[in-house]
Amino acid sequence: MLALCLAALIIFIPANLLPVLEIHFLGSIRTTTVVEAAVAVWAQGYWVVGLAVLVAAVIAPAVLILSILAQVMIVKLKLNRTFWQRVYTTLLKNQGLIAQMTMLEIYVISFLVSAFQLSDFSDVYFGMGTFSFTMLFVIILFLQREYNLEHMWSYVDEH
Repeated sequence: MLALCLAALIIFIPANLLPVLEIHFLGSIRTTTVVEAAVAVWAQGYWVVGLAVLVAAVIAPAVLILSILAQVMIVKLKLNRTFWQRVYTTLLKNQGLIAQMTMLEIYVISFLVSAFQLSDFSDVYFGMGTFSFTMLFVIILFLQREYNLEHMWSYVDEH
């Protein structure tokens, strides 16, 4: 899980900062990142949708990765002090909520749908952000598959 957390952290940065789609329309070239898209939707008055995209595609995945990384580090480094045990139990209690807020698969599908819809009247190219975002989705999928909440709670029972 540690390796998956580190891989997710590494790919998280380009997934959110590199262009996801590049659209060529009548000589104009437009590119956008996930964060720029959320801000643009917010600026157009759809702040609820913009906030939902920002939380589900950027903030929640970051919190999920950092939460699992912190849990793994607390267990691996055998941090048994009261402070670390409180942090650990708080992270475990909130793990389900954080995992449910992470919805990267919806955005990977939306990239594909957008490209298909726009391809009739413009040239659409996937950027490295699309590849990075898709890889982030796959890494988090495997990370959540390997994560076992009951096993992580057993560490609390031991100490």
